[in-house]
Amino acid sequence: MLMSCKKEKEIPRLPEETQGGFGMFGCLVNGELVIQEGKSWGWVGPGPYVRPGRPPFGVQDSEGRFKLVAYVEYRHTFEFFISQPKVGQCVIDSVFFWTASGHYYAERDVQHIYFTRFDSIASGTFMFDADYYDRQTHTLIPDKKIQVRKGRFDVRIGTINW
Repeated sequence: MLMSCKKEKEIPRLPEETQGGFGMFGCLVNGELVIQEGKSWGWVGPGPYVRPGRPPFGVQDSEGRFKLVAYVEYRHTFEFFISQPKVGQCVIDSVFFWTASGHYYAERDVQHIYFTRFDSIASGTFMFDADYYDRQTHTLIPDKKIQVRKGRFDVRIGTINW
């Protein structure tokens, strides 16, 4: 009698809350898991911001402003802008979220991000709601709100001049 062991397929889950600059990003968007863990999903999405092959990353300009960018599965892109980053709770100045089917935006000073580490590495958690942004009319449509929950990230920080 021959026996074989099948390796069970690993079920995707949110990345652990780490602080090592591992290039991880994940959250629940309307309850659906969206992750990126230091690798490319190999797609070219809409807009000038998408660069295939890049893991999530953070950049800080000479004035200390921080930008967190993640190109994640399902052709989603996140961009966070924080003008006064520090360990602890901070205000997200603005957050942009693009999908293959639409563009979402959350207003300034409404949402919060919590940094567990902020030096050469940025790690922490976040959650926010965002209204749909209609690119044709340039208006926010609150009835098409999304909820982003249980967000976490762990990225290295580079420098940039905006």
